[in-house]
Amino acid sequence: MRKYCLLFVSLLFALNLNGQTITFGSRTNTPLVISEEIAQYVDTTAAMPLTEVRNKDFRPVEKRSFRLPFSEDAYWYRCTLRNDAPERGKWYIEWGNSIVELVECYIPRSDGTYQVLRGGTLVPESDRAYDGEISYFELGLAAGQQKTIYLRVKSQRGHRSDVVIHDAHSLRKEELNDARSAGFANGLVILRLFFVVLLAIFAVKENAFRAYCFLLVVRSLGFWGIRSDLGDVFTTNPEAATIINFLSYHLTPLGYVVVVRALFPYDRLPVLLRRTLDTILAAVVILSVLIIADYRWQWMLASQYLVLFAQVFVFGLYLYAVARKLTVNWYYSAPFLLGIGSYFFLVLSSVGGTDAPWVYAVAYLLFYSEIFVFGLFLGKIILDYRHQRETARQELVLKETQATQLKELDTLKTNFFANISHEFRTPLTMLVGPLEDFRQQLPDNPLIPAMQRNVRRLKALIDQLLDLSRLEAGHLRPAIVQADLPSFLRQLFSSFESLAQSRNIIFNHQQSTATHEACFDADKLEKIVTNLLSNAFKFTPEHGRVAVEVTYDHNDLILTVQDYGVGIEAARLPHIFDRFYRVESTGQNNTEGAGIGLSLVNELVKVLKGQIRAESEPGRGSTFTVRLPIDCDTWADYLTDATPAPREVAMPAEVEATIANLATELNGAKTAKSDAPLVLLVEDNPDLRTYMRSIFEGSYRIVEATDGQDGLDRAFEEIPDLAVCDLMMPRLDGFGFCEKLKSDSRTSHIPVVMLTAKATLADRLTGLELGADDYLTKPFNRAELELRVQNLLKQRELLRQKYSRQMSEAVQERKEPSPDSLDDQFLKKAIKTVRERSGESSFGIDELCEAMNTSRSNLHRKLKALTGQSTTEFIRSIRLYRAAELLKQPGASVAEIAYQVGFDSPSYFSKSFSEQMGVPPSDWALSTNP
Repeated sequence: MRKYCLLFVSLLFALNLNGQTITFGSRTNTPLVISEEIAQYVDTTAAMPLTEVRNKDFRPVEKRSFRLPFSEDAYWYRCTLRNDAPERGKWYIEWGNSIVELVECYIPRSDGTYQVLRGGTLVPESDRAYDGEISYFELGLAAGQQKTIYLRVKSQRGHRSDVVIHDAHSLRKEELNDARSAGFANGLVILRLFFVVLLAIFAVKENAFRAYCFLLVVRSLGFWGIRSDLGDVFTTNPEAATIINFLSYHLTPLGYVVVVRALFPYDRLPVLLRRTLDTILAAVVILSVLIIADYRWQWMLASQYLVLFAQVFVFGLYLYAVARKLTVNWYYSAPFLLGIGSYFFLVLSSVGGTDAPWVYAVAYLLFYSEIFVFGLFLGKIILDYRHQRETARQELVLKETQATQLKELDTLKTNFFANISHEFRTPLTMLVGPLEDFRQQLPDNPLIPAMQRNVRRLKALIDQLLDLSRLEAGHLRPAIVQADLPSFLRQLFSSFESLAQSRNIIFNHQQSTATHEACFDADKLEKIVTNLLSNAFKFTPEHGRVAVEVTYDHNDLILTVQDYGVGIEAARLPHIFDRFYRVESTGQNNTEGAGIGLSLVNELVKVLKGQIRAESEPGRGSTFTVRLPIDCDTWADYLTDATPAPREVAMPAEVEATIANLATELNGAKTAKSDAPLVLLVEDNPDLRTYMRSIFEGSYRIVEATDGQDGLDRAFEEIPDLAVCDLMMPRLDGFGFCEKLKSDSRTSHIPVVMLTAKATLADRLTGLELGADDYLTKPFNRAELELRVQNLLKQRELLRQKYSRQMSEAVQERKEPSPDSLDDQFLKKAIKTVRERSGESSFGIDELCEAMNTSRSNLHRKLKALTGQSTTEFIRSIRLYRAAELLKQPGASVAEIAYQVGFDSPSYFSKSFSEQMGVPPSDWALSTNP
């Protein structure tokens, strides 16, 4: 009994190994999935023949849809089939995934041999046992016949599949369904792709839309690659077609990265996330190269994991954006995420991440949902884009309108100035002639040359306005002559030598060659050079440096003018060539000017077919580089036979004024009395400074300064009684000068009269708020200026008397002036210091200077301005007032009190007391103590 049981178990085991017989009857429904009823054997050598494999141990698959992993192994499948339906003579077996690289079907013959049918993507179409995309093989299974069929599958590209049995009717129906579904899906993909690409090219030019269009192109190619349709379009070579099909969906992370950059605020993402996106791009490229060079399952498996990582990373980015409340375009993001989800489940299934039977159904659902959702949002996207484009168009029209209006305004302004300039010429003519007559009649009058210089300066400004008008009208044409250009430029440079010497500015100019015949417009080149050098000297402080370098480079002149002055701010640099634009600053670098010079230079350079470039750095200076063609071929149409007539180069007005002012100082001028008030004149215009000096030098002592900073230094050094300053000056303007002067205890008492061409209420209020005592607009009346200076000095004298009374009261009544101002604070400190140390006979000027932290001269001038007393007289007065207070006490002797307040000699004390109080100290004591 035991022997029969063992025999029965062995038989069951053998039946299990061979697999049960699958019988087809008249009622068998097809297609019939037989995956769970077949057995599998893995040939790790991928080289075993069927005769050897038949004796191997096959294991049941037991899954309806099973996974073929990424590997080089050969997988054998075995099943036994029996046909019991005489009316259904043709049966077929199908491998359920068309991306399989090689599948062989072994069908036994009656003589014991096997018929081998082949299919798969690596098999040429001519060698395949079937037509179309479905991998099926005819079994040749007659009625009542039974056969054991073997399938050998070898595919480095892993996938999921099943094994299906068809009869002729169901196979034909399967082919029709497959063609119908493929046609529908391909139609949707093609239609979407075609429509979106057309919109991206011709209609919607938004970056996000174009990025999503790129993603759709990549994803569409991947869709056809998954179906193994794409490779056959490009090549008939099976190996190349297989690689193309795989790479088509391997490249989908490229589309992900492009869309993320367009839909997310990329710059706000952390550096780590941005570096991860860059890494994904690099990995896609590297793996693509490896797959093309060496088609192996390891690279393809790495590709699948890379795609999975990219998809998970994108999902994580959206979670991060929601958590951080980043702005994301959800019109594109919704279909984008649906598309990623559909592909995610397919890839996850191919690497063995899930065996769920619903994977393909969900993938197709998400695929069609993406197309539907994007179609819904597309209308909104187009409407938003049209709205944005219309808004942008309106803004462009507005800008063009504003530009046109500005151009018209500029033209009107230029024409206005041109017309005014023409009208100015007649009055100027009436000024030039009579002034020359006056100069001959009064050769010693220094004001007449100054008037002539300013008339010439006004004429030069008018000529510049007329030049701009002619440039605007296109009437200013080059007048080219052929001559020695270095010699011409040397004359121009030499006209600035005197200005450089008078201001102690180092002026270097050099040329690459001493002689060079060239074709140039002498008049326009002179205006270019003169304007650039005038600006350079204007913005270069005393003891500064200006350098000019001229290079003759083949057919071009390269002129470089460099100063080491105040420089120009980067925000203002692009506008310096704009007409009527002036570079203004808040308290540091203001100079007078009309904003014409550089604009004229720029226009003249354009007329001469050249280029000009400006470079500057605040505090380091500016560099202007001009490049002009000087070859005769360029100017053949403008060249004349004339040569430039020898002439004296016109010296700039600033040069003449500075030299004349220096000569006046050297020759001497009228001087006031040595005890006259000291007036500081702060003005950067030499002629105006000379004129103001002529107004005041007969009544006041004069100190001059060339700009705000120089004026501040001179004020600290000289402690003048009054300052007259201009508003717009280099280095430090009038506002800055006044603010710093009034905020320093050494100079806070000095009254300031501010002169300016800015006559607006806001400018006057600003000056008065900063401490200016009076405000005059240019042109000013001489008598008015004299009267205002005289009144301010009288007010200062009255204030001095007030401080003297306060000082007397403060000592006698033991109270000190209220510290309402810096002057009050200064005087309070001085009185307190002398009172506290009045008993020290050795306490004198040096000790008081040390206590007040100032020099002897500054202390003397300050006390003289506030009290009318010298430092010695001030100390003696405080001691005497202190003595007068002590004498009020009963029983005090004159000698004791003299020693007590720092006098070594009682007789000298009595004399000094009598001079200040009007009575001897003994009588003072009796009058206060009857």
